[in-house]
Amino acid sequence: MLFYKYLPIREKDNYFENELLRFTQAGDLNDPFECLPRKPQKGEFTEAIKLITQIISGGSKKLEEYGVGKYNDEYIENTFKKAYQNINNEVGILSLTKIWNNSLMWAHYTNSHKGYCVGFNSEHEFFKDYLSEDSNFSRHTKEVTYSDKRVKIPTTLTEPTLAFEPFLTKSTDWEYEKEVRVISTFNLSETMLEKEPYNIYLFKVPHNAISEIILGVNIDNDAETKIRAFAIEKGITIYKAKISDTEFDMERRE
Repeated sequence: MLFYKYLPIREKDNYFENELLRFTQAGDLNDPFECLPRKPQKGEFTEAIKLITQIISGGSKKLEEYGVGKYNDEYIENTFKKAYQNINNEVGILSLTKIWNNSLMWAHYTNSHKGYCVGFNSEHEFFKDYLSEDSNFSRHTKEVTYSDKRVKIPTTLTEPTLAFEPFLTKSTDWEYEKEVRVISTFNLSETMLEKEPYNIYLFKVPHNAISEIILGVNIDNDAETKIRAFAIEKGITIYKAKISDTEFDMERRE
């Protein structure tokens, strides 16, 4: 299976020159609901704290000793905001897809079909889950699920995968994207460029992970020539996208 990344033509930070792709903070993505689970009710919040304190103390301390009773709505709201800020400071997302022929994504992400689409080998080492021994460095590849309802903040520690739910649940409005995400801590990035309101973290995605390249329908001749030369040098299959003559669909040819 291949994972695809739609990209525009850029004069700077060209992936074919530097192997670098941006992992974007949730707050800088194009969906305002990114990584925003449903805000917890007081009872749910208290239950989560209760479970955590039981693990920390081995059940030797009562919940009241941790001041859980003071958790009012304002406290929960502030905690929720701080958690979201921490996500933006520490974790980035590389958005991929399982399909190359979606005309909407060609329009949105390649500057109206003037860019290209890179097909990556999903079995490449880069897309395998990684967690350092001290758990400070991590990278995970997961499929996005689509729902009409926002997820709850996990209130149980018995199922670790629940921690990924806020990163991997989107509205059914986005279902056509068939998204796959690589979620990584920023301390695995290759370089960082300072920018407001969000810094740009670039990660090395090896060229040997590329299986194919598809050129956009409206790509200009100069860009097409350069990308074709790159593909020939690396031994990568390259296609040119075209509009179907009979259907509302995209086709491609070598």
